[in-house]
Amino acid sequence: MALNCNEIKLLVSELPLQDSVLQAITEHDFHSFTLSLFHKVEKAWFLYVELGSQESYLCRTDRIIKAKAKKLQRFGQYFRANVIGSRITEVKVIDGERFFSLKLTHNELTSYIHFRFYSGAGANVLLTDENLKITEAMMRRPQRGDSAGNLLALPEPNEASGLKFKVREYNDESFNRAIDNYYRTFRQTEGLEEKLALLKEQENKSLQALLTTKANLEKRIESTQYYNDYKESADLLSCYSYQIEKNATFIALSDFSGNQVTIPLDEKLTASENIQQYYLKAQKTKKTFESSQLELAEVIKEIEREKAKYNRVYQLTDSKEQLKQVEFLLKQQKETKVQTEAVLGLRTSSNGFDIIVGRSAKENDQILRTLTRGSDLWLHTRDYAGGYVIIKSKKDKTIPLEVLLDAGNLAVHFSKAKENGKADLYYTQCKYLRRAKDSKLGLVLPTQEKNLTIILDDKRIKRLLL
Repeated sequence: MALNCNEIKLLVSELPLQDSVLQAITEHDFHSFTLSLFHKVEKAWFLYVELGSQESYLCRTDRIIKAKAKKLQRFGQYFRANVIGSRITEVKVIDGERFFSLKLTHNELTSYIHFRFYSGAGANVLLTDENLKITEAMMRRPQRGDSAGNLLALPEPNEASGLKFKVREYNDESFNRAIDNYYRTFRQTEGLEEKLALLKEQENKSLQALLTTKANLEKRIESTQYYNDYKESADLLSCYSYQIEKNATFIALSDFSGNQVTIPLDEKLTASENIQQYYLKAQKTKKTFESSQLELAEVIKEIEREKAKYNRVYQLTDSKEQLKQVEFLLKQQKETKVQTEAVLGLRTSSNGFDIIVGRSAKENDQILRTLTRGSDLWLHTRDYAGGYVIIKSKKDKTIPLEVLLDAGNLAVHFSKAKENGKADLYYTQCKYLRRAKDSKLGLVLPTQEKNLTIILDDKRIKRLLL
């Protein structure tokens, strides 16, 4: 809320301006500064001034504002050189106008500071000589005449405006203290609504990730809940192993309840190997089912914890405390993201080039989304599932063949082609990758790719992974 003419008049009347000496100016940004003054009775005191912003105001303050402009603006430089050391000998407030002037004397010279708290571009602080010729302006606006060399036209008193506006109610010991406290609170809670929106977005992303995990676990549980079927098939095959013919793709049997069943077989495996494969499937599927149930229970708890964590912040009634908690959660999420990126993928290097290897579809996707630039090189095995390998590019440097071979070996090593000891790869820059529509997580389609055949070199792999 901007100050009206009567509020400015009251604020100025409470200030010990008369006979105070200007000792320093501290610029905070383009719109605000603090004046350090000394009065023989009040001793050192500070006057904060903010103009040209939505909350233009001034008041006496006892707080030290740490924010400081990196470089003094021309106004601040001129103020230090020509105004500091001056004594205020007269204070004049124009009735009905948001305007007041301070008459200064320094080394028998007279000058003025004029404060104009108008709305929009009319706001300014102007320095003039005794003839009202502008010597410097906080905000130079030549079209309005607010620039050095122009004469300043003082506004006429406006009695109607003075009668129209009232001083807002306050409970502090002075209006200056009330305004200082009001804007201090405002600054502390400034942007709360915007940050709450960011927090809500963060919450939605977090919950969506957990809900996606929950849905995937539920699908996994549904697909593995009949793990006993594999064991029953293995038991049946054990009982009727003598009926399994060589290179058979299935066998029809009566189960233990007398029902006719057909059990698929791997024609490349012997009877005993098929039986063993079914027992292994039963064990693996049961393990997956049980672990997925435990994970699902934990994810459900985590979803409730996340909801409770954010709801606690939304329900806070103290705006200062709410802003503090909002900023904490936003910062916590940012730090978590940085930590996650720091440990994402397997890291190694070759001849000064950093190499990142994804070890799962999720990690492949995260690496592409968060750790790559368009000029980085992407490698992957043809016709085999495996990890994406990224060679981080360097400006104005070509990736040497040895680095490419090292990365290629890693691509084969972290793929299903590892057992073959040899595989064909393709590689291209990350900017030539595009995501396949409605495809699996992490799946990309390369363009402008080149081919490379790699024969696994164990010594090279050991060197890279040590």
